[in-house]
Amino acid sequence: MSRGDQRRWDKKWSEMAGESFDPNPLLLRFQYLLTGGDALDLACGRGQNAIWLAEQGYRVHGLDISEVGLDLGRTEAAKKGVSALIRFEQVDLDFWQFPLQAYDLVCVFRFLDRDLFPVIRSSLREKGLLFYGTRHVGLLQERPVASEDYLLKLGELKAAFSDWQVLYYLEGNVRAELVVRKAG
Repeated sequence: MSRGDQRRWDKKWSEMAGESFDPNPLLLRFQYLLTGGDALDLACGRGQNAIWLAEQGYRVHGLDISEVGLDLGRTEAAKKGVSALIRFEQVDLDFWQFPLQAYDLVCVFRFLDRDLFPVIRSSLREKGLLFYGTRHVGLLQERPVASEDYLLKLGELKAAFSDWQVLYYLEGNVRAELVVRKAG
């Protein structure tokens, strides 16, 4: 990521400062799978998923390039009394060293960097859960100028984790969602 990416995300999160901190619906839908432990919220933005996971008993590491987004998350986590369970960290994911088998759950929403698929896989512990949801090339029907670099190909997300237990997969008009459990 570049300084330009950081400025763009800082601007976006500044504009969303008063927005809801509701977690991603995919987490809510599969809440019954959650058992606590260590979680990674990758490209966490304002941290709403990290905060919700902390409320469910997870110790959460939230990573993002935007200090503005992270500050909003820190403020909300303090309001909700879960600051002690969350470590928000500003990082450039192009250079961050993912720890091996460190997490029981990883969530990634509205973010795509295919180069991170292998490190996401290696950072999950055996029987760990991955929640992933982002846009795919179907978005080009609505927004032809969207960059394909940031859009999944059809079937790509499921294929990237097909050797794990697929608990849920949906490919809608513009989004793909996946919940998988790492083999163990």
